[in-house]
Amino acid sequence: MTHHTPSQIFFRDPGIGDRRSLEMDAFEQAFLCIARHFYETHDSPDTQCWMQGFMAAEQRFPPPFGATIAHAISLAVSALAGRSGSFAYYRTDHALADHAITREEQYLLQVLRGLRSGESGNLQTTAMLLCCGSDTRPFLAAMERLCLITGDVTELRYQS
Repeated sequence: MTHHTPSQIFFRDPGIGDRRSLEMDAFEQAFLCIARHFYETHDSPDTQCWMQGFMAAEQRFPPPFGATIAHAISLAVSALAGRSGSFAYYRTDHALADHAITREEQYLLQVLRGLRSGESGNLQTTAMLLCCGSDTRPFLAAMERLCLITGDVTELRYQS
């Protein structure tokens, strides 16, 4: 995953890049925060931000779910690490992180919402955009396992 400096992160107009317009629920907000730690881990392994990702999950979810959810999110992010294109994201300490969201992060939330709601209409297309045309199964399987942990999914349809 490529970390972009603030000038390279594309912050779009509030209709596209403003997090507040997405009406994210508490789980989606926590998911995005935790995922951003794992993006940074892939981008700069020496930061060891994965530990902060686990701590953030432990703070947001009761035991034993915090670590389990963090691990599931890390698997989903790792499934995207091999994509051919760059993945724009906001570091958790970026000045705009609380209010902004990149296009790739929006796609990630769309996949999460589709799996959680059972509405899989655009799921494959959005996953393909995220995976840059590569095999979407490992990514969708990881995201689906996360939704199984949260109880939003009762049976697995995607296998990696």
